[in-house]
Amino acid sequence: MNDYEFRYNNRFQQNNKDKLYLYLFRGQVILDTIIIFTYSALTENLYLFVPIFLNLLALKIKLNPTNFSQRFNFVFQLFFQAFIIAESYFYLISFSARYYDWNLPSSIALLLVSILVMYIPYTVVFFTPFRNKILQLLLATFSFAVIAMGTIGVVTYGTILSFNSFISVITDSGFLGAIVFLIMVLVMMRKWGYDYPHMRLSSQVNWKVLLFLLLLCIWFTMWNAFGGGKSLISSLYTFSFKGANFNIRYLLSGLEAGIAEELLFRYVFLTVLLVAFKNFRFKIFYASILSSLCFGIIHISNVSAGQSLANTIDQVIFAFGMGLLMCGIYLYTNLFYLPVIFHTLLDALAFTTSGEMMTGKVSGVDTLFTILETVVFAIIALGLLIAVYRRSRRRSFQF
Repeated sequence: MNDYEFRYNNRFQQNNKDKLYLYLFRGQVILDTIIIFTYSALTENLYLFVPIFLNLLALKIKLNPTNFSQRFNFVFQLFFQAFIIAESYFYLISFSARYYDWNLPSSIALLLVSILVMYIPYTVVFFTPFRNKILQLLLATFSFAVIAMGTIGVVTYGTILSFNSFISVITDSGFLGAIVFLIMVLVMMRKWGYDYPHMRLSSQVNWKVLLFLLLLCIWFTMWNAFGGGKSLISSLYTFSFKGANFNIRYLLSGLEAGIAEELLFRYVFLTVLLVAFKNFRFKIFYASILSSLCFGIIHISNVSAGQSLANTIDQVIFAFGMGLLMCGIYLYTNLFYLPVIFHTLLDALAFTTSGEMMTGKVSGVDTLFTILETVVFAIIALGLLIAVYRRSRRRSFQF
């Protein structure tokens, strides 16, 4: 098997483990119903009987829906359960806080473990049946944007735990959601028949190229965050750490981006697209470019978070170039953790100097720099992808 290829099993035979997860999911539905009903009774909130009824419909879910009503309920519950699972946990913490101390270290440990595993039965039941590659990409994006980066924060928001400094920093930074997404991705990709991310260095790597890539990543993360020269040339080798603010929140925010975004675009998107384009000669290039375009486009959502349109466009362009470089590094080295580390350091160090998650106004010079960076990244990525392509061609001729 070629280094760049990802093992894929096109057979989706359900087994007893899938049925076990279905039973676990039904047990979770019953437990969530009891929690919501208890909260409704204690708060005298009659409106909660609607989500209670909708939640109970999940007990009718089948692994292979056959008729229209079963399929409609399946699709509805796929979206509904994404919210109600986290919402029921919020209700549990809210009404039990007067009887139970959630701030105890043992309570927090139990909370974190349960959050990490609470979407596993949901993932197996609702994601496994989908074979279409586009739907798989959409489902992975949904779990990233809605569940990991959205509903996980609902669990503790507004509860007594929102005032806990530890819980606050791991939820507000998105780090907890990224770990939940990591677990969901590994489960869904295995159920779809794909291999885990590659973690073993390719035997075809040129050590001079690898050293160049490592030095480039280290230099760029430092220059991007701490470049402080008075001229363009001097800024390439002059670093200023004045005003840098290193704290755990920025590190966890960098880890959130490095883990979650790399998992989505350099693992899920790249893997699925390589399989989708398996009959195309230039599949490596198609998959890399398309996954990088999606990586850039997803940053448009930063506008809704209050970032200016001009800055967002700059981010989209830069993200495309960086994504292409990350694809090249991953496919060339076979080491998934390299783009994760690079991405984490890039964001975390940038946060320490900007002092905020969203960057401010951009000038014409900033845009020019962004375009130049993107061009340089694209050229390097193209060289790496060509090397991977030639490597695969040589192997194919040997067979």
